[in-house]
Amino acid sequence: MEILLEQNLEKELMPYFKKYKSFLLDYNETLYEFLSDHNNAWNLFIMSIVSDNSNLKACINNLKSKGVDAKVINKYFYYFIKMKYKMDHKCYSWNEQMEWDIGLDDCEISTTKMSFF
Repeated sequence: MEILLEQNLEKELMPYFKKYKSFLLDYNETLYEFLSDHNNAWNLFIMSIVSDNSNLKACINNLKSKGVDAKVINKYFYYFIKMKYKMDHKCYSWNEQMEWDIGLDDCEISTTKMSFF
């Protein structure tokens, strides 16, 4: 059920995503290889929405007006807001550092609290 609700959210954002991708390709054709991967392009699109509060508010209001459940919207964007915060503050857990191959120099704060005894 939850997957269907997220698909509804993504379906509502798809026309804006296509315009965004088209604009980026018209602006800079060297991005073609990066944007040809749908996941890269989608993540860039969502991060561009999250990076500006006015864009995020407008997007959320637009999705609510189209009947997308507020809980689904909040849960969907929460992950990206959290990732943006981590990237801005260079704050990653040890697991994230290992999984995403983030160097120790690129991480200023570890979110993992470890203690012995």
